[in-house]
Amino acid sequence: MPTARDVAERAGTSTAVVSYVFNNGPRPVAAATRERVLQAAEELQYRPNVLARALSAGRTLSIGLVVPHIRNPYFAALAEQLEAATRQRDHLLLIGDAGGDADQERAHISSFIGRKVDGLILVSVRDQQALISLDTGGVPVVALHQMPPGSSASSLSISSVDAAREAAQHLVEHGYESIGVLTGPIGSPGTDEHLIGVRQAVAHAPHTRIEHRATPVSRYAARDLLRTWLGSQNRPRSVYCATDEQAFGVLNAAWEAGLAVPDDLAVMGGDGTQDCEVTVPPLTALRRPVADLASRAVELLLDRDPSEGPVHLTLEHDLVCRVSCGC
Repeated sequence: MPTARDVAERAGTSTAVVSYVFNNGPRPVAAATRERVLQAAEELQYRPNVLARALSAGRTLSIGLVVPHIRNPYFAALAEQLEAATRQRDHLLLIGDAGGDADQERAHISSFIGRKVDGLILVSVRDQQALISLDTGGVPVVALHQMPPGSSASSLSISSVDAAREAAQHLVEHGYESIGVLTGPIGSPGTDEHLIGVRQAVAHAPHTRIEHRATPVSRYAARDLLRTWLGSQNRPRSVYCATDEQAFGVLNAAWEAGLAVPDDLAVMGGDGTQDCEVTVPPLTALRRPVADLASRAVELLLDRDPSEGPVHLTLEHDLVCRVSCGC
């Protein structure tokens, strides 16, 4: 493997000059000399040791991301945008998939902190209270969901209350007499807020009935629950799902039951992933600002002084109307 000394000999200069070229300083290098060094490096297929350079500066040029399920379309889209944002900052994104398991989630968090990543991004953490006492060892943390009071981590999120209220209001305006609310497990991030938002919307529509059900955030779990729910006397006329993943399961259960969407059952999702465009029928959903969440998260981790304390920012969502709601 070629070294900086080999490049220096080929270019007729010193190893210090080679270092200046690849580290952009600390001393200037004449244009002709820089060109000779780069040409020699290309001919020798020399690659500078980026990690060693970063470690000497107290960095690892890596950011950790912990998600509940990477196969979930929303988390996958978020990871894609975060990878692009970290790559633009010459960092590598490391992904820990918790598989919906709180113990695995904690193990990933501990592993990333032990690796001294330059920042840690957490999404829909199951053990919210553990974040309050989390010792990050100086690693800055940003959560992409609402945080419990007392946490030292910063957060970026949309308002689940506002989003659910807008979704329920939209269903009320369609005249549906009942709204089923399908959320993640009780106690998971956003569950209570979704219910608060729906109740706020229905407070002005006293003849609209609300029923709440909770499942793991899985299309299969949602489908299995809806098989029973849609066959009951309390079958809802519309269903608002806190996630697109669950909404996909609802659409499948409706198809199995021979129900037409939206004529027999209106359905709405809560993430606005690209997959909503290709469901049958296309899924109406609240869309989360994934690209903005990703870019701002990386900025908070890499550009902000951690000693300034955590910040909590709420970003805007928007409603994308398609066929499944009755529009």
